[in-house]
Amino acid sequence: MKRALGTNFALSLVGVPLAQRAHLEETCGKSVTDFMEDCMEAVFTRIPLADNYFWRLYLCGRYQRECCPEYLKAENFQKLKSGLVDCIQTHTSDLTSFLRSHPGTVSRFVLLDHMDWLSAQDSNLLQQEWQALFDRARAGAMFLWRSGGLKVDFVDPLEVRIGGGLRRVGDLLSYDLETARECQSLDRVHTYGSFYIARLEG
Repeated sequence: MKRALGTNFALSLVGVPLAQRAHLEETCGKSVTDFMEDCMEAVFTRIPLADNYFWRLYLCGRYQRECCPEYLKAENFQKLKSGLVDCIQTHTSDLTSFLRSHPGTVSRFVLLDHMDWLSAQDSNLLQQEWQALFDRARAGAMFLWRSGGLKVDFVDPLEVRIGGGLRRVGDLLSYDLETARECQSLDRVHTYGSFYIARLEG
C-alpha cells in the first residue's frame, strides 16, 4: 500500500501534483507516504467522521442528508433556489486577470493551495498575482491559503509596489498563527501540511 501511495500517479489521483509533492518532502523532512499515513491516521482516529462529508463522500460515493455541505442542506438549498443564487457571479479566468479587470475592492481572498504549483513553475507569475491582490485589497483584507508543505517560504519574500515603493509581502501582512493552527487541526480533509490566515496591515 505504501509503495503504491508513493507513486506520482497515485498522488495525482488524490490531488497532489508533482510540484506539491516536492515542496512537501522538502519542508517536512519525511516522505510523502509517511505524511499521508499521518493524515489518514488523523482522519480516522482523531477527527469525527460523523460530519466529515469530504471523506464520507470518498468512501460512500455520495453525500447523505445528515452529512453534506451546508448549501445542500434542505433549508439552505431552498434559499439558493429562492433567489440567493443570483448573488453568485462566476468568472472563467486566472486570478490575476480577474483582479486586473475587476473595478472594485475585495475584502476576503480564499487562495486554497494553487500557489504551491505556481511557485514551482514561475515565481514571476506569483509576484504578479500578489501585486494584483494588493491592488484590489481593501484595508484590513483577509487572505486564507493552504499548502502541501509544512512551511510556505515563497510568499513573504515577494516584492510588490505600494505607494510608489517596493515592499516585501511579508512586511505587509499580519499573520494569525494561533487561529490558523487551531483551524488546521480540525481540517476534515487533512491532507495539507500548513494553513495560513493573514490580514493586510493598515
